[in-house]
Amino acid sequence: MNHIIVQRKEGKKINEEAEWLLLVDIKSSIKEQIGGKKEYKTVYQTFKGDEYVYCTSNDAIMRLLHKHNGLVVVDRGRMGNLHHAEHIDYEKGKMFFDVESNDYIEIIGESRKSIVKEYFKKLFGKP
Repeated sequence: MNHIIVQRKEGKKINEEAEWLLLVDIKSSIKEQIGGKKEYKTVYQTFKGDEYVYCTSNDAIMRLLHKHNGLVVVDRGRMGNLHHAEHIDYEKGKMFFDVESNDYIEIIGESRKSIVKEYFKKLFGKP
């Protein structure tokens, strides 16, 4: 592992978007109380002077992973990897990883189906 998923610290606030941080870019870390809570977080400081905290937001992580590696959000809290999709049945709302063994994940909602279809087309040039 040479990256971790972090969120940029902006003053006393944490940015909602997650991003990758190269481990070699970390200069040091400190423990800091964030957001007025009694909870302390490790703040990673980079050589460029930026500060980050380890990302624990599931939504932020899913949005980041959606941008990379063929992962697409198919429903709240669920993702499917398009690189491993053997077949997508948009009528039944299923992304099959193995049709023969009936291994699939459900795609819930029409808006999600159209997002999967669009992303699949961009990734592989086919519907």
